[in-house]
Amino acid sequence: MSTEQERLNDTQIRAEMITIAYNNLGLSSLVVVVNSLVLTMALWGVVDHTTLLLWLSMTTVVSLARFYSVFYFKHYKLHHPTKYWEQLFLIGVTAAAVLWAAASLLLFTPESMSHQAILMIVIAGISAGAASSLATVKNAVRLFLVLMLVPLIIQLLLQNSEVHLWIALLIVLFLAFLSAIAKRYNENSYKMVESRLMYDKAKKELHITEERFETVFREAPVGIFLYDTRLNILEVNQEFYSFLEAPQHYLVGLDMNSLRDKRIMPALQAVLDKLDGFYEGQYKTQYKSKEIWITMRTSPVLDGDRRVIGGIGIVNDITERMNDQKKIQHQAFYDALTNIPNRTLLMERIHQEIIRFKRHKVIAGLLFLDLDHFKNINDSLGHQIGDQLLIETAKRLQSILRDEDTVSRLGGDEFVILLPDLGSEPLDAIGKADLVARKVHKALSSPFTLQGHNLTTSTSIGMVITDEDNTTTDDLLKHADMAMYQAKKEWRGSTSFYRPEMDRLIKRRLTIDHALRSAIGTKELQLYFQPITQFATGKIIGAEALLRLEHPELGQITPDEFIPIAEESGIIIDIGEWVLNQSCTQFAQWQKELAPFCPLQKIAVNVSSKQFREATFVNKVLAAISENGLKPGQLELELTESIIIDNLELVTEKMLLLRSYNINLSIDDFGTGYSSLSYLKKLPFTTLKIDKSFTQDIQTNMDDADLIRTIISIAHRFHLDVIAEGVETVEQYAFLDKNHCNCYQGYYCSQPLPYDEFIDMVRKNTETCSLKSPAP
Repeated sequence: MSTEQERLNDTQIRAEMITIAYNNLGLSSLVVVVNSLVLTMALWGVVDHTTLLLWLSMTTVVSLARFYSVFYFKHYKLHHPTKYWEQLFLIGVTAAAVLWAAASLLLFTPESMSHQAILMIVIAGISAGAASSLATVKNAVRLFLVLMLVPLIIQLLLQNSEVHLWIALLIVLFLAFLSAIAKRYNENSYKMVESRLMYDKAKKELHITEERFETVFREAPVGIFLYDTRLNILEVNQEFYSFLEAPQHYLVGLDMNSLRDKRIMPALQAVLDKLDGFYEGQYKTQYKSKEIWITMRTSPVLDGDRRVIGGIGIVNDITERMNDQKKIQHQAFYDALTNIPNRTLLMERIHQEIIRFKRHKVIAGLLFLDLDHFKNINDSLGHQIGDQLLIETAKRLQSILRDEDTVSRLGGDEFVILLPDLGSEPLDAIGKADLVARKVHKALSSPFTLQGHNLTTSTSIGMVITDEDNTTTDDLLKHADMAMYQAKKEWRGSTSFYRPEMDRLIKRRLTIDHALRSAIGTKELQLYFQPITQFATGKIIGAEALLRLEHPELGQITPDEFIPIAEESGIIIDIGEWVLNQSCTQFAQWQKELAPFCPLQKIAVNVSSKQFREATFVNKVLAAISENGLKPGQLELELTESIIIDNLELVTEKMLLLRSYNINLSIDDFGTGYSSLSYLKKLPFTTLKIDKSFTQDIQTNMDDADLIRTIISIAHRFHLDVIAEGVETVEQYAFLDKNHCNCYQGYYCSQPLPYDEFIDMVRKNTETCSLKSPAP
């Protein structure tokens, strides 16, 4: 039952208070008549008889009317609401108070102090009586006292004497005193009525029949059992023997002293000392030896003399709840996919190891792992295989670690290994952590066979140990993360130990990231153009637009440094769009400046994977061409292999759409990634660009030379133009020319140039170039 339901209805209490007021009204009305008669007789010789008789008559009539209202209330109480009877009562009170107020004005004798005293005594007596008889109706007593005494106070003040002034003051105090008494009396009456009603209600509720008690005992959704002082079970309900999976005849009469599981005995025996008992925990049942979780409360059962005659126990089977709590706790601290500790549990354990280091100088190590190229596997083969790879990775990591070590998954393809107890010498600790890192590399280098796919992966590891520079969990994890990124940068599949200078590199990355976000507006981004030169004529036929970032504090920042940062932050999309539009604008300007015989046939623009994946990418390309008056064939978009393998079906569809507008497409840095000849066959490329890493070694590395011959031969078979990047020497130039490479880029012709210098070079090349090869 709710608190609102248990609380007594205020209307019911008010009704009882009104009843008390009407019960007092008969006697108080008789007292008023008697006092009126006595006052009339006392003042008969000093007050006008007509006035006296008129006042006495009206007072008597009002008193009789009020007396009659008592009779009317008793016979018709249920015919009207409480509010009606309260208003009727207040009307009578008001009428009586007005008549007594009139007495203070009409019957006051200025010339006779003794008769004044008689009048004041009678009024004081009537007021005192009202304080108790009217107090059950709060508004009534206030109204009566104010109307009755205030006119008397005013009359006394009008006498302009010191004596009357003091008497008026005493009556004011008397009024305040009576008001306080009436308020207290009202509160006590309210509480008395409330207590009586509560008692009546409780009395009714206690009259529960034996049949009803038996029903509650039998049908209760909890286990209930009664037992005597010798701990013999007297009676059990259905729920009790149901969850214990024991028959009723086995439980009734069972001596609980013989129970094998003694964990509940203190709670059972507590009732013998008139105490409540409690137990919560595991319990092994007597009949079936089943492990369950229970909560049990016991209370003593007393006889009429308050002696203990036994106890009653209430038992809940909380096995399911405890299992749910364990499951929730597990979910809070363990990764749902791999079932290894998650970030929360890892941070707790790192915190404990930092405390150990501070107190006892026991060093712990942290390895931060990131699977190399996991995104490519996840996107190309599907998330199901990606998830399975993460699960198998977690299993392999667990298999090579000690029991006290913790392997945790932070999310995605990031794992962290916590290595406690590495000793107190930093060099020894680093050596031990490095040994574990080598085991990790070895464990993850073996192929994974997942749903018919043999996958080979590697991991980049950042390593850090607890020391004076790593005093918080955030520091330790952040520094391990920095070291991991350094390992990726230096060589994927390697381990890097955290060094303080990595903080400087991270701050530099943040500065560059901030600069990139405002670089377009502040003109810190600039386009440089590297000539694309034709072997057959020696003429510059185009240019590749290359981005440069000039920072006011850091100076010129290379694309190799800022492009990955732009990729990670997502700003590469805005930058890529700016490069596309600027490149088309510049190319259109060249057409005008070099007219009428402009040798430039195309402008090549690099496209990032995020930019290419945009749904509006093709529309933006077409808009840049149209707004600058270019022919679609004058624009060449350079795509990396990472774009191609991202989503082959979607990429193919978008490339075919671009080719349908006659826009040229080149595959950039061919041979450095997951190059597949099937891409050349399936995808509508127009140009293949050989990466400079192959070009640079063709003079000394026969394998690279043979590979370039093969690439050029295959590209021509697929009707692709071939551009070699990184041509710097005459020997490299001669080799590529001999093997029928179409064009080249590199310092042998020119480094990337700003707009004006590029235009000057094109003009000179057009005027002076008459040989097949340009001068070195």
